[in-house]
Amino acid sequence: MPPQPPDDPDILNDLLGRTRYFILDLIGFLDTALERLGNTPLSARVVRYLTRRALLPAEAALRRAIILMAFQLEPAPAPPARAPAKASARPPSPGPQAAASPRAPLFRMSEPQPRPIKYPKADYIPEDLMPRITLLTEAALEARPAAAPPPAPRDPAAAFRRRFEALRAAYEAPAPVARRWRRRCAASAATAARTLSSGKIPGAARSLGQNALSLLQELTQAARSTPLLNTS
Repeated sequence: MPPQPPDDPDILNDLLGRTRYFILDLIGFLDTALERLGNTPLSARVVRYLTRRALLPAEAALRRAIILMAFQLEPAPAPPARAPAKASARPPSPGPQAAASPRAPLFRMSEPQPRPIKYPKADYIPEDLMPRITLLTEAALEARPAAAPPPAPRDPAAAFRRRFEALRAAYEAPAPVARRWRRRCAASAATAARTLSSGKIPGAARSLGQNALSLLQELTQAARSTPLLNTS
């Protein structure tokens, strides 16, 4: 028999309440670490440690809590129909262009899936995959255009701060994230399929302690039992 989501509101509220404290504790850990570093630039090593130690488990817990909340929310009311705009004889003059504000980072409701197993290559090569012999014609001897320059290296510190900002925003206002995720699941079954990893829970390490690991397992089981993720 497949696992069932917690139907008792008290059980669900207890689970979500423990999750809130767990995430808040990890957010506090990150805030304290960043405050101690001050203006010191975040090295790649520090970013990896903070991500593994706190950001990944906090994201995993919040992602599962949002899945549970998505099925407790009332459906959002349909937007009112907009009246057709009246045609004006003279188009409005363009006003001064306002400076575009940077887009706030969105909390990611998907997890990396395990990579498929790569089997050793066979000795036999199909004929259509065998190398071709190129004749040294004038066209082949012409100088090829220079390759495009490689993209600028990604700044791990900036990416970490954006993920942390998205985590905090989703923690403080999870309802919009839950509604957006549910709409996307209704539009595409692939969205639900890649929400939770089919392998290890991201950030689930022994350093968290047994209580935290048990909480992540409980959240995962409850989230997988919701209608969109329960495929058993």
